[in-house]
Amino acid sequence: MPSSERPTIYDVVAAAGVSHQTVSRVLNCPETVRPAMRTRILAVISYLGYERSPEAVRLGRRPRR
Repeated sequence: MPSSERPTIYDVVAAAGVSHQTVSRVLNCPETVRPAMRTRILAVISYLGYERSPEAVRLGRRPRR
């Protein structure tokens, strides 16, 4: 990954060796993920410097019809 690009959730997925659903659960409802797995994924997130896009968070919190 070029240093000018921000890491994506898929970079976290590849580095942690888990599915994107698991990474999403860690970010959105961490109590549903085993503590060891949560710790592992959070370590990868920290190492890569992953940050959720504010736009993506906003879209995910829109009321559903």
